[in-house]
Parts: sequence; C-alpha cells; structure tokens
Amino acid sequence: MTEAEPRLAQALHCLDAGEFAQAEALYRALQQEFGDTPGVLHLAGMLALKQGDLAAAGRLIAQARAGSSAFRIVADHGLLLAQAGWLHEAVSSLRLALEQRPDEAALRYQLAKALYALNEREAAARECEAALAARPELVDARKLLGAICFSAQAFGAALDQFTRALAVTPDSAETHNNIGLALSGLGRHAEAVQSFRRALALKPDFIAAYSNMLFCLTHVETESAESVFAAHRAFGQAFAALSARWPAHGNLREPGRVLRLGFVSADLWNHPVADLIEELWAALDKNRFEIWVYYNNVIEDGMTARLKACAAGWRPVQALNDDQLCGLIQSDGIDILFDLSGHTAGNRLPVFARKPAPVQASWIGYPATTGLAAIDYYLADRFLAPPGQDDGFFTEKIVRLPALCRFRPEPDAPPANPLPACANGYFTFGSFNRNAKLGDAVVALWSRVLHAVPGSRMLLGAIDDDAVRIALIGRFAAHGVDQGRLLFQPRTDRQAYLRLHHQVDMILDTFPYSGGTTSAHAIWMGVPVLTLSGQALSSRQSATLLQHFGLPEFVAESEAEFVRAAADWAGRLDELNGLRLSLRAKISDSRLFDAALVARGLERAAVVMWQRWCDGLTPESFELND
Repeated sequence: MTEAEPRLAQALHCLDAGEFAQAEALYRALQQEFGDTPGVLHLAGMLALKQGDLAAAGRLIAQARAGSSAFRIVADHGLLLAQAGWLHEAVSSLRLALEQRPDEAALRYQLAKALYALNEREAAARECEAALAARPELVDARKLLGAICFSAQAFGAALDQFTRALAVTPDSAETHNNIGLALSGLGRHAEAVQSFRRALALKPDFIAAYSNMLFCLTHVETESAESVFAAHRAFGQAFAALSARWPAHGNLREPGRVLRLGFVSADLWNHPVADLIEELWAALDKNRFEIWVYYNNVIEDGMTARLKACAAGWRPVQALNDDQLCGLIQSDGIDILFDLSGHTAGNRLPVFARKPAPVQASWIGYPATTGLAAIDYYLADRFLAPPGQDDGFFTEKIVRLPALCRFRPEPDAPPANPLPACANGYFTFGSFNRNAKLGDAVVALWSRVLHAVPGSRMLLGAIDDDAVRIALIGRFAAHGVDQGRLLFQPRTDRQAYLRLHHQVDMILDTFPYSGGTTSAHAIWMGVPVLTLSGQALSSRQSATLLQHFGLPEFVAESEAEFVRAAADWAGRLDELNGLRLSLRAKISDSRLFDAALVARGLERAAVVMWQRWCDGLTPESFELND
C-alpha cells in the first residue's frame, strides 16, 4: 500500500458520505503532495461528478483508468461511462471490475442496467439473478428483473418480482406503477388502474404512471367514451398552467416556404409505428418539407438506419429533460411538431405541453385524445373518426386524411392457403392480438361464438407466459368452453407468425381496443377479421381497415350481430374459401397500400394547418378528400 492510499480512501469515504468540503480539502493536499497520480485523478473526477461536471469527470477518470486497473477506478469508470450513455464501453469496464470482486452485488446490478439498456435482456437477467443471490434484499435488482420479465412478456413472473419488491418498499410509487403494468399485461385492467392510482397518490407528478393509467383505461370494457375522455382531459388540465409560459414563436409566417416537420417518438426501430411511417417519410416531397426527428430511445436497428436516411436532422433525446428538449425543438425552428406516441411508453407529452412548436399534432401512435390543449390537431380518416362522431371526445381538432397511414405487407409473406376448415372438418377462429386486449367481455363474447359453432376451435397466438395461458383456460372454462378447444401458440418470428394464419379460418377481433397491424396482416393472408365496432375510436381500428378494403360485411355493430355473423360465415365454407384465395388481389389497389397517396394527404394537411397559423386562425377540424 502506498502512502497516499489510506488518505485517498478517506477522501472517497467523505465524498460517499456527502462531506464534500472535507473531501475537496483532502484532494488538494494529495494533489499538492503526490501530483496527478491515477488515484488523485480518480478523486478529482469523482469531485467533478458530484459538482455535476460530467465532461470533466469523464476526462479525469479516463486518465486515471489509463494508468491503473484498481477496482474502484475501473468500477467508477464503468459507472461514469454508463451515465454518459457509452453503454458498450460501460459494460466492458464493469465486467473488468467484477472480475476482481465478483460478489459486488450493487455493481452487478449496474451492469445489468447497462445490458438492459442495450436490449441484451437475457444477459441482464443473469446479472440480476447473480446480484440477488449475493444480496436478496437488493430491491433495485429485483425491480429490474421484473422489468426484464415484463419486456419479455412474462407478465406473471414480472408481477411476482414487483410484488416481492413492494414488500420491501411498500411506499414506492415506481413499484406500484410496475405492478399496474404487469396486471395490464395479464388483462387485469381494473386492478391495474388501481395500482396506477396508488402510484399517483404517492407521487402526484408521476407522469408516466398517469399515461399508463390512461392507456389502460382505453382497454377497460366497462369504461364509456365519456369517462375515458374525462380522464384524458384531466391529464391535460394538470398542465394548464404551462400555457402562460408558451413561447412567442418566431417562425416566419410564410405559407409557401419549406416547412420543418418534427417527429417525436420512442418507436423508431422494428416496431409497428416505424413500419407505418418509413415509406411515408421517404415519399414526402423534400423540396417542400424537411423531416426532423427527436428519438426518445437508445435502441437502434436496421429500421432506425433507414429512417435516419429520410431525416434532415436526427436528435437522440432520451437523456434530455422536458425543458431541454423543448429548447432544442425551438432552436431547431420546427414549424409543425408531431407526437407519434400519445400515452404509450416513451412518450414526451410534457414537452408538447410546453408548446415548443407553433403547430402541434398527434398521429398514428395512440387511438385517443392526448388531453393536451397544446396539441392542436389529431390525424385520422373518415372511417376511423366519422365526422361528428368523435369530435366531442378530443381536445384536439380532428384532421381527416384520405387515408391515415400506409400498410406495408411483408414482401415475402407466404401466399394464402385453402380454407383449413375444408380439410379439418371443423372451423378455427383465431386471434393474434396481445393478451392485454383480451378482457373478460372479449372472452365472454368469443365463448358465445364457440358455442354457436359446434366443434369449432380458437387459436390464440403470442401466448408465451404460462400464467397467461392458465388464466385464459380458466376464463374460457367459466363460460363452458373446454380446454381442448383452445390452441395456444407462442410468440414467434414474423414469417412463422404469418404462416400460423394458414391454420385459421377467421379472426375474431378484440374490443374496446381492436386490432391494427395484426388485423392488416390477417387480411393480407386471406383471413377476414370479424370486428365489433364501438363508440370509442380505439374500437374502430379494424373496422377502418375493413371499410378501406371493401369488406364492411365483417363489421358488426352489436354483440348479437357479431355472434350471428361468425356462425353464418362458418356455414359458408365455399364462399369463405373463395374470398380467402382472392382477398389479396381484391385489396391490392386500396389507398392504404399507396405510400405516395398517403404522403400527399399528410403534406396537404400540413399545408392547411400551417396556413391557418400563418393567418392567425385558431385550429379547426377539416377533411381532405382524394
């Protein structure tokens, strides 16, 4: 041990204990006596970190690391790299530190956090389990393991981990929120809403929990459109005071100039939202519109790279707080800012509440109002939001495009096969929607269909969680449906998922939150979707597709009509087989497949919204025809 080491250890102890002045005094004495040794540089870096100077801390600790492999220096270097967002480098450094001290559970948890942020879930789970084996009371590791289970859609396991964490920290708003998410994933929405409310009672400014509760409410069958709207409007009212601080936008009020369109999203990777917008962004007229992106995620893949190629400006913004992101959007001179998330995960609605752009709109990511007065418009089409039907349930003005978005079929999707019922001798209904959409009323209605079609089966896809499968068996049994009539399939890759449609004669849609992308995939595979259109916009996503595709006969307006239609089609096998084999050709000329047409509609909407702002007019609903 060198002469400096005990004093360095004392200084670091003081720093860890919050005795900053004493730590700084020890540093000055050590620096004067020993100069810039690795230990002294490391101490200087930690002092800089405590002062909030991340850049200086990173520089000093990197210099220390270059001259030393001491555990504390290597570990703190890894932690600092993680804090700065250099996650791959952080993982390497943390693993080196753990080679020296494998039982450092808190450090192993930090490694798990970095791995999870890199989407390396299995490795992150192993590190959490190792940390908990060393320190079972390490609640942060328990919560992270629950989050990993949740991201893998193992909702039962996630609920178990979060519940165990709550036993240690019963007043943790974060854990109540996470329990709500797990319950929602299990389809237990009423319980989930209560968990979100408990989180908000403990932490009233917990915006993510508020958004989670609102998203959950859109899935609750017993909630009316009025009550869901009232809850969203209350969210917006919580931000009403910000309107006094809205900036005076200096954007040039010139209708004909090039417009900067900003898009805020956490879903610009292999995600349904990204799939819907990729070809639209590519088709936008770059002589009239610039695309500026504010990406609220660290996940990047091939889809991310292709979207980047469409953008004039690309800003990673996950590390920015709301005021910082608001300032960045303003400094970029965005004319129209689009929210692509609504109240789904990773949204930045508090930024929109600050009104960083003169015109703001919500599009694609959420089938309900945001509730924010600062968002001027909501983009839909006449099938999704029929004129006069939804305007009272939105704080935004509704823009009805010729078509809301562009559906892109998988280029190597297998061809439709003959109706399986013709060979099987029984009819197979199916669903590939996420389990969170399978509420009690859905299971009850589907059970009525199965009773109305004797011998029929129900194939349920994307069921990976044993807890979910067992619960579904029990829920169907409560309505007299035997387990033998239920066919469960796990989540799989895209090609295998599409091939599963070869086993299904007809899709039964969910409500009040209907299918979207899954319904489009089914129809492309020749499998019609029977949907129950409701009062809420979220219940009309499949109906919108069916109307665009010229298949209104598969849109039911009541539960009785839904059951009658299912039984009727199950008795018309030849007709259903003919439709199945011709459906892809029948719908191929739909406007939903025309990226250029949808892009022109978005451009026209942008021009109208911008013209109104230039003229000093308030936002108003409008419709664009072909």
